[in-house]
Amino acid sequence: MVIQVNNTIQRDNTCEKHSSDIAYLLSYFEENKHFPLFSQVLIETRTDCNNRCSFCPQSHYRKPLGEMSWDCFAAIISQLENMKFAGRIALFLSNEPLLDKRLLQMIRYAREHVARAFLDITTNGKLLTVSVVDDLLSSGIDNIKINDYRSDRDVSPDSMSQNLKEVMDVFRFNPKVCYKPRRTDEQLPNYAGIIEQQLGDTECSFCNYPFRKLTIAYNGDVLLCCNDFSYKTIFGNVLTDSLVSAWNSSEYNDIRLSLLQGKRINLCSKCNETQEYNTF
Repeated sequence: MVIQVNNTIQRDNTCEKHSSDIAYLLSYFEENKHFPLFSQVLIETRTDCNNRCSFCPQSHYRKPLGEMSWDCFAAIISQLENMKFAGRIALFLSNEPLLDKRLLQMIRYAREHVARAFLDITTNGKLLTVSVVDDLLSSGIDNIKINDYRSDRDVSPDSMSQNLKEVMDVFRFNPKVCYKPRRTDEQLPNYAGIIEQQLGDTECSFCNYPFRKLTIAYNGDVLLCCNDFSYKTIFGNVLTDSLVSAWNSSEYNDIRLSLLQGKRINLCSKCNETQEYNTF
């Protein structure tokens, strides 16, 4: 845990299991007066999903239907290109990416302008066919993660949705196409209070999302993290602010510093997400 007293940040022995992450972030902030740059960019190109799983906020909160303007998308990609960004660009948030009819165009555009980036989508697979996967791969995608959500896992734990059988038969040896059987009744974290759950004891539970993921809503707003499903936090907008200035905003850093102190403020106070592995 780190404690800030009279503008001096100190660390005690609490939460030692997170000490390496905390020590790295603390040292970096003290030396540079800002935190490390994001390694991932999550872009909500549009809202909505064609599935309703009990563990997902899509089943608990109806956000407005919206689609990111091309000017907004191009502004994001232009900034990443100028930064020579070489991390992950995920073309989805809490939505189904294949619902966006411009997805192939967006992949091609991102690949052309940010050639070093890792382009990624996660899909429920309902709209996948062999030809769709062919198009995604030829457009330049690096990873297609398929979460096959089914309600019959108790009786058929390895069952596969019919449309995915041909897909996986063709692409089973392709490391860019990843299949995972999932349940429709899983229990995941509460998406910052959107899903009613007991909050539990999050004291000293470290979450690294705000330290590595830049999250951008369909309207260009920069959010705290991917758990801000209802857009409660805004640190800038890509059409008026730079990605770096939004990432380094004082309000954003206040939340990060609180996490490093083992405290949760703002949206984090309602969230039971924990990321307890070292990634820095």
